[in-house]
Amino acid sequence: MVVKSATKKKLMDMGVQEEFSHKLADDRKWDDVKILTPGEIAQICGLASDEATAIHSTLVSFGKSGGSDSGNATTTVVRRKKLVRRGKKTELILQNYDTEAKITHINRDIGADDPIYQALEKAAEKEDIQLTKRLFEDISEGIRSRGKAKLTPAQAKKIVVGAAEQFKRASVDPFEAVGIVTAQSIGEPGTQMTMRTFHYAGVATVNVTQGLPRIIEIVDARKTPNTPTMNIYVEELDQKGKPLAANEVAVQKLAASLETTTTQDIADIDVEVAQRYITLKLRNSHLKLKNMSGAEVRDKLSRALRLFIAVDDGSEAKPKSLKIIPGVSKEDDLKDISDNPPTYTELLQLEEKIKSLRLKGVKDIARANVQKNNDGEFYISTIGSNLSKVSDFAGVDRSRTYTNNIMEIHDYLGIEAARQAIINEMILTLEGARLDVDVRHLLMVADVMTSEGEVRAIGRHGVSGTKHSILARAAFEVTVNHLLQAGIIGERDNLTGVAENIIVGQPIALGTGSVELFYIPENE
Repeated sequence: MVVKSATKKKLMDMGVQEEFSHKLADDRKWDDVKILTPGEIAQICGLASDEATAIHSTLVSFGKSGGSDSGNATTTVVRRKKLVRRGKKTELILQNYDTEAKITHINRDIGADDPIYQALEKAAEKEDIQLTKRLFEDISEGIRSRGKAKLTPAQAKKIVVGAAEQFKRASVDPFEAVGIVTAQSIGEPGTQMTMRTFHYAGVATVNVTQGLPRIIEIVDARKTPNTPTMNIYVEELDQKGKPLAANEVAVQKLAASLETTTTQDIADIDVEVAQRYITLKLRNSHLKLKNMSGAEVRDKLSRALRLFIAVDDGSEAKPKSLKIIPGVSKEDDLKDISDNPPTYTELLQLEEKIKSLRLKGVKDIARANVQKNNDGEFYISTIGSNLSKVSDFAGVDRSRTYTNNIMEIHDYLGIEAARQAIINEMILTLEGARLDVDVRHLLMVADVMTSEGEVRAIGRHGVSGTKHSILARAAFEVTVNHLLQAGIIGERDNLTGVAENIIVGQPIALGTGSVELFYIPENE
């Protein structure tokens, strides 16, 4: 059992004694504690009925008061919030879930029309043997690789029966030490992984983290990977019913709207130190590539900097060069500029601000390149990731868009999607290193990391640091801290795991250690 520190603190703040707060918070959240009856409180804390009723009354009154201590005077501090400019939020229509299309997508690699596949499926149905479609496909592929084009009913029966026996033998026995087996099965091939990187298609300067560094990123539950990427798929038709996925120009426009565009991408920045102003010389070729106009750039700079942007060359509709003076927020301020010129420091600060200013695109999406898959469908590969913002764009197929940022997936799609992402990323990384690890070991790691409803790292600040066993936590890192904390609060270790039993020198309750054998001599 693990004492929930937040729950214990809440109970102590309400006036419940530390001893009783500790017992009530033992593996219980606040939502579990507040619904306890007086009888349950008495049983947990070992109290008389009147004392338990008093604690129960405190819990009830706390809930009614909205979670504030009515006996204590409170001071309300009013803080003025900064005004934040927010863009208009677009509401997208909820995508319909097409069951048939999803099943077709899942079974896209299953050759159900193959005669070998059909023979195996028919034999399994006749023998009342339950095997998955994926397993039938793998067996069929193995048979085809041996040069066979079809099977007789007798051969199919023999193969299916043998596969069922092997499948049964591959299942885990009760009390098997699956954690140790998983650690060995991933750790041993992991020592062969090289510190190499994977070249990103179409971009010569980007290498995607692969191999051992990527595995470490995944199991450490890093908030942001070293090289976050996305594959953004688009819908087959746009809002007007015209083809979108097969239209390279339309997808290219979408990519341009997603990719972050800074001032440096579309203009040459010249700083006139003597005259104390900055000139932006717009590059038409880059503006066309980013699908922007000079007037649009001027408008966005004016709103972002809150300064007057003068047209230095060209017309108001098609400016070629823009002039920006620090401190000049409107055109009338130009009259007083000679009496009160901007300082050199203000000029440099404005230059840095202009350089890093994002004029267009989604935050954190540094590059967006259009790619084409084997089906002739265009999609967008990005350097950088922002799943929630990208999903707001019209035309993006949210059901297929994917990112390698597991924490983003958890925040936007939930814990089940994050669990699947951990499995997918580990499989891709191991396959990229040409290593074969049974998927069940990866499932075990993903289950452990997500079992508490959030993505936890396998380490001191995650799974290992929150184990129920004191000795298991102490054996990993910061031994003294764990033992001292456990001694202060009177924590108990039931010695149910592996590490704690090894420490005290007794057999673990797994495998052969799960069986107790007694000899009872016959009475003579």
